[in-house]
Amino acid sequence: MGKCDVVRVLILELVGNRSLPMGSHSRAGHLAAGIVPTASAVRGVAPAGYLSMKPLPTARLCALAAACACALWLASPLSPLSPLSPLSAPSPHADASPPSPSVHARPSPAHHALAHGFSRAAVFPGEATPEPRNAAQAKLGRGQLLHALQWFEQRRRGSGARAADAALQIAALDRVGLPPSHRDGENVMVGIDLALRYDAVVEPVALARASAALQRRLDAAGLRAYAVPGSPALLAAVPLARLEWLAGLDAVAAIRLAPQASAATVSAGVAASGAELLRGFGEAERIPEAVRRRLDGAGLTVAVIDSFGRSRAASLREAGEWPAAADTVEIPANGRIFGHAESSHGNSVTEIVYDFAPGAKYRLYDVGDLNDEDAPFSLINWTRAIQDAANLDANNQRLGPPRAQVINTSLGEIGSAPGDGTGGAGEAQGLYQAIDAARANGVVTIVAAGNSAHSYWDGQATAGAAAPVAQDFDPDDGGAAAPVEVNVLRLSPLLRSDDDAELANCVPFYADPELGALHLFQLSLTWSDWPTRWGNAASDYRLQLVRWTDGRSDRRDGERIVAQPAGWTVVAQADAPQDGRPGALPTERLSYAASAADHTRRCDAVVANAPPGSVSGAGIFGVRIVRKTPSAGHFLRLFLSTVHELEHGVMARSLDSPADSPQVLTVGATSMIDFIDASYSSRGPVLGPGGVLPVAPSSAPKPDLTSYTMVATRGGYMDGTSAAAPHAAGLAALALQHHRQVAMIEARKAAQRPAATLGWHAALAETSLTGVMRPDATPSQRQALAQVQLDRRLALADATERTLKAVAGARGNRMSAEPVDNVHGYGLLRFDDRSPSCFFAQMYAADANARAWLVPQYLQYAPLPPGEAAYDELHATYLADCAGD
Repeated sequence: MGKCDVVRVLILELVGNRSLPMGSHSRAGHLAAGIVPTASAVRGVAPAGYLSMKPLPTARLCALAAACACALWLASPLSPLSPLSPLSAPSPHADASPPSPSVHARPSPAHHALAHGFSRAAVFPGEATPEPRNAAQAKLGRGQLLHALQWFEQRRRGSGARAADAALQIAALDRVGLPPSHRDGENVMVGIDLALRYDAVVEPVALARASAALQRRLDAAGLRAYAVPGSPALLAAVPLARLEWLAGLDAVAAIRLAPQASAATVSAGVAASGAELLRGFGEAERIPEAVRRRLDGAGLTVAVIDSFGRSRAASLREAGEWPAAADTVEIPANGRIFGHAESSHGNSVTEIVYDFAPGAKYRLYDVGDLNDEDAPFSLINWTRAIQDAANLDANNQRLGPPRAQVINTSLGEIGSAPGDGTGGAGEAQGLYQAIDAARANGVVTIVAAGNSAHSYWDGQATAGAAAPVAQDFDPDDGGAAAPVEVNVLRLSPLLRSDDDAELANCVPFYADPELGALHLFQLSLTWSDWPTRWGNAASDYRLQLVRWTDGRSDRRDGERIVAQPAGWTVVAQADAPQDGRPGALPTERLSYAASAADHTRRCDAVVANAPPGSVSGAGIFGVRIVRKTPSAGHFLRLFLSTVHELEHGVMARSLDSPADSPQVLTVGATSMIDFIDASYSSRGPVLGPGGVLPVAPSSAPKPDLTSYTMVATRGGYMDGTSAAAPHAAGLAALALQHHRQVAMIEARKAAQRPAATLGWHAALAETSLTGVMRPDATPSQRQALAQVQLDRRLALADATERTLKAVAGARGNRMSAEPVDNVHGYGLLRFDDRSPSCFFAQMYAADANARAWLVPQYLQYAPLPPGEAAYDELHATYLADCAGD
């Protein structure tokens, strides 16, 4: 795991933002919408005797939170970059020069001899080097925090001011020169180190428990703090006057200034993706002067389909991190106010796209809250949003050019499609059909791959003529052991310790609702019996959630008798009828919130050291699948909450829907922390027709490519493929804009020839880009304009997608030995100085739609005119340069 990847440790559910299948099982996977921390506002509630704290900018706190975690790690002896780490020791060949003298040290004679002017002046400690006066102050360090506090206390006592005098606190912060980025009024942005032993720091459950306990303590005191997930630190905005009290808590090891992270409000993925290079392609000399300009998305509209928070939109605009109101159309969900759910997920997704394409216009579609009563409508809202953005009617017929040329959807859906790239005549069919129609109208749709690689299983149903038969989750043991009928559920590897194999299976029941997702189980099962023209689902399966139950014994006649042996007990199941009748679908889903009643004594050790009232127990859970139909042998797929994993899991074929669609560009995740693929990122291949196990490699592997995740936004650090997709969407907008420019090069050549000598496409090449009809166009050409414009949109969309794949597959961006695979696709989407050739390679490719607009004289006449090259030759040259091989 990367050094700072611990930021996402607490709840892996943060990386998931799936919409729900229509029904009553709302998905807690949207718990914090991929953003750390989860709250949408920070407001202190002051206890008696203190002034109320003003509302604080959550964006600043959130953006600093993960950076604080990174800094804490890098400064710790555990980090290989720390000077205390044995890994950082210099090599025998390293520069062995001694360090510079301390400012408190007596300068050497040589130093005096070399010094001139002011450099000869002696250095004395001043008021900026305060000394702590008690143990609590020692935790503040000997820097600005302690200096400001002591200055404040001295002036307060001298003037008789109230303890919480805001003006005096602000004066103290001014006195020590604390910049605005580290303060808000009298509040100081601080990182709080937890006083934990090493074994507690590296044990995720213990760490989460300690963080939650301190959070509750601070909440009770009127201070609002946020845990940095997976790190032994909290982030808080604290009045200067209360720092000493905070430092005096036993649970606090140290308090320090939060690292400066304001520059990270523009996603670091922008620079890492080579966006600035791409922007400059639009100013190349070979681009016709009339359309030559730096790329920023101008002339395009990007649609973002997501769940939004209204309250944060204004602050993002004020900070220049969101499109202006005049450039934005906001479409609410279900007739509600836009952003009523106050979800920061869509806000951050939009912010990332806007970082790439600030010149574009935006259509923001709010699908509603994915955790409340809106959840059953999310699939409907999502489908309608695609139809509106692509300018389609309810039957997916074109009403005209699309309202948006690029659509980003960082959403995912499970349990309503077969995984073969279609809707399977099930609940998601409308979504897939809308996507197909959008692509047929020239729209580039970007979809997140999903975050299910750790929370997925698939396999062939256990064979046999008998029924009912429980699924064997380990059929490859050669029959040497009894079938494995229960697939044990565990917390994600980042949330548990495997030091004790049995305790690793224990799931704690936290009283803190922030941790409720840890014991909320949501499961979905599908199998390859999707409706076809020959019938509906006629093979029946049952999905069960089971828990471990302790044995119970009684005494009769002085003898101990086992009344109930220990074992698994079904606590929830899904068992809809699949009997071939109309409407029967091969799906089962369940949702279960575990409680103290599900506790087992086998997990007592997990609870024993927990603070009183923080954990009500812990249980062990598993999944069981039962085939009810004799001789049925289908391919089964099981998804569960992304905060959990299965003992017998499968990472391949874990794509969410509609990431398997051939009409979308599917984006996996690569961490900005260590630049390797995020292990949770869903992967292909796409299943065979009807959801069967594919027997041959797909001609269109998924995902198509990867982009960056774990990036800073104003709302905090954003993780998951939800963050990777908008990076690709922003780059797609710039690439589409550049393809319009590149297309003008050949269009200008066509404009130099009489229209009557050209076919429809060549004659209208420039018209299809500018909208201005050439004066000498023939009547038939004028009548064909609508079709030619549609063909041009399709050609540009095709060229854009092909170019993005070519850039991802170039040398230096490939992430495996194979040219393309089902983990990374073609590779990492990152532009460099070779990338302009990728654009031209697609314009001249023989199988590209773009050739329809090229003036065909070079292919018709031989020999070629002096200085000209055949299209095939141009394509080969540019393609080789693009690949860099």
